[in-house]
Amino acid sequence: MAIASTWHNENGFEYALFPAPSGKPESLIIFMHGLGSDTYISDECIRAIRKKIPSADVIALQGPIKIKKSYIPNVTRGYSWFHLFDGSVAAKAKTWLSHVFNRLSVAEKVEAFAHAELTKRGLTEDNLAYMGTSMGGIVALQAGLTGEKPVAAIVSRGGAILPLTKIKTPSKVFLQVGELDELFNNPPLKPGEGFLKRAFSLATGKLTLKHKQSAEFLKKNNVPLTEKIYPKQGHALNNLAWDDGIDFIAKALPPPKPKTTP
Repeated sequence: MAIASTWHNENGFEYALFPAPSGKPESLIIFMHGLGSDTYISDECIRAIRKKIPSADVIALQGPIKIKKSYIPNVTRGYSWFHLFDGSVAAKAKTWLSHVFNRLSVAEKVEAFAHAELTKRGLTEDNLAYMGTSMGGIVALQAGLTGEKPVAAIVSRGGAILPLTKIKTPSKVFLQVGELDELFNNPPLKPGEGFLKRAFSLATGKLTLKHKQSAEFLKKNNVPLTEKIYPKQGHALNNLAWDDGIDFIAKALPPPKPKTTP
């Protein structure tokens, strides 16, 4: 049986909510998809969360920018967290430089969204975890490390930290990357076909967005870091990495409240 979710549009974002079965959430997990994807999370992945963190509300946030490019795969609806495709190479370089030297504006919006959702549930940042894939992992790291208060955990699945991020709140971070990741763990790409390569060839070729450098940067800034490289996996990590990420979040969140007897 499919796990039901409800669709919402509030606090600046559209999102799918997978509520805690009890109706009384003690924690909140915000998931951010990768470039060109949408809010979809498989039932298997939601069941893994419910098994290990049964009192968590899960929000699958949707990127605010609709992508309408011919090379985005038809199997996805195509959403992005920030502009990447439009304009000439020079325009793209300017966009990336602005992201490197300044805080992502979307990260500020995600942080404000998370604060509003926590307040609605009577929770605090101690009860919040971010999980992001690829571009969503970049946003998760910025939102969780540059906000006003540290969050319980940040899981970046095949993402990276922008190299000049000014870290204000060193939350616990889990960096996950595939051994064969063609974007963030291999030598710089040459311009080639395929929408991911087109999207990231400039960034990975000109900017330091590799896993090794991201890990070194986080350690240098005293961020509590866990990292794992998954053998024989590429940029798209499998459910083993998902389970590892949920285990990491479960350990970082406050323990569940004891059940009261009538």
